Amino acid sequence: MCTAYSSDCPPASSALHGGPAAPPAAVAAPVVSLREVSVVRRGRCILAVESFEAQSGEFVVVVGPNGAGKSTLLGVMNGFVRPAFFRPAFFRPGSGGPGNGRAEVLGCDMRSFGGWRVRKRVALVAQMVDVDARLPISVLETVMVGGYGRLGLWRRPGKALRELALSHLERTGIAHLAHRPFGQCSGGERQRAAIARALTQEPDILLLDEPTSALDWHAQRGILALVADIHAERRHTARPLTTVMVTHDLNALYHGGEGEARRTVPDRVVCMAEGRVTWSGPVADALDAERLTALYGTPIDIIRHGPRPVVLF
Repeated sequence: MCTAYSSDCPPASSALHGGPAAPPAAVAAPVVSLREVSVVRRGRCILAVESFEAQSGEFVVVVGPNGAGKSTLLGVMNGFVRPAFFRPAFFRPGSGGPGNGRAEVLGCDMRSFGGWRVRKRVALVAQMVDVDARLPISVLETVMVGGYGRLGLWRRPGKALRELALSHLERTGIAHLAHRPFGQCSGGERQRAAIARALTQEPDILLLDEPTSALDWHAQRGILALVADIHAERRHTARPLTTVMVTHDLNALYHGGEGEARRTVPDRVVCMAEGRVTWSGPVADALDAERLTALYGTPIDIIRHGPRPVVLF
């Protein structure tokens, strides 16, 4: 089931202050709220998150080694992975007490059969895969796919969707590739098209699963800058974008948009290992050599390069 959450409601910060009759500002509910959420596959628990939240307009980066449950976490948030709940006592012997599980995204219960409806408002940029160069579909056509979920069952894509897709191709810097076969694009170009497709979905939450994997350094820099700038553009609008990005590139935490944004892109970093959230906090505290060494199981050092820290391993 879905509650009355709506991203169209005015933010609490828009209320006037100082008036004697003004009611107290309401505390906005998180757009993602997971508590005591688990995912079990083939008898093995691959996700056991005691608590994970994301606020409207927040930029969260999730890091951790392979098999940490990062992609599964994104799957729960976009409705492709149905979660279960667990009792904390199972993971903390002696703590006792009943479970208090919750799995809500944009007010929708992701355990209910109606949880799939959230996919219209949550866009996922998945990990890159090889594409057959002979695939008979253009870049524009792939981007228009992002708007199909809002068309409904009996409506066909028309001029409005085409113009929307073209505008997002322009925003991601590949409008000149609109009619090129998608399979003949470079990795960086395909990733920009994937981001344009996600934006055509007009989401409230943008999920990115290792968006810079298999890209050269120049393409990585461009993708990170694009993601940072898109998030910043909607930060102070009526519908701020919540961004959750999974990455293995720890140096991406201080790399992204132009100017000041390049040094501090995410609002928060979440560390995961063995399906659990092991730490959550600001970027300034995330790049800790001792914490990262324990997280990845390999020696990691942090050095300074001008105004920013750099991770060495």
